Amino acid sequence: MMGRVAREAQIFGINFWIVSAAVGAATIAVSLLAGDLLDFYPAIFEVVYPFFAAIVVGEWGKTRSDGNFDLVAAQCKSLFPWVLRRYTAAFGGASLFAVLSMAGASMARYELPLGELLAMYFPPAFFLSSLCALLGLLCRQEHIATLACGVVWLVLLFTRSLLRFPGLEYIYLFIRFAGDQNKIWLWNKGIVSLAGLFLWGGIYWACKRMG
Repeated sequence: MMGRVAREAQIFGINFWIVSAAVGAATIAVSLLAGDLLDFYPAIFEVVYPFFAAIVVGEWGKTRSDGNFDLVAAQCKSLFPWVLRRYTAAFGGASLFAVLSMAGASMARYELPLGELLAMYFPPAFFLSSLCALLGLLCRQEHIATLACGVVWLVLLFTRSLLRFPGLEYIYLFIRFAGDQNKIWLWNKGIVSLAGLFLWGGIYWACKRMG
């Protein structure tokens, strides 16, 4: 399994590693230069890096828009293992650089433990990237999945004021960035992760339909 995931990662090419390294270097630079007015960790690891993970899945981990999709679909008994491997390679690569950036930023300005940073990053990253994977499986045209996820990401950022309505804070993706006044962020992360798993139910169903 891991060997096949590694082979999927090789398809991404050098551009993926250059872009990811540049994002990581920029993160560490911002951590050194940012003052106390910036809520650095939620802004970077709950908002920016999850969107970057979705971009990686949409652009490098593409499935339906891949030129070899029809060939893969004809040769595979089920598309789901292939989709899962490609997603794992893309999301795993993005998350690797996210973790390295967390470690580098923590050396520059230690404010939160690494475990808390991972808990802050993973649920929104998993949800957005899973949404991108689902849309990428449904759309033949390139970049549509990434564009749709970008729209969702922007809408969530611009609707932060809606958190004054009861219950919405439990499903808002960027709860730590929004302030988490009621200290329910762990419940929030669990619900967001569960929503990501439901998206994978949709991916499995779509693969069954295509198979």
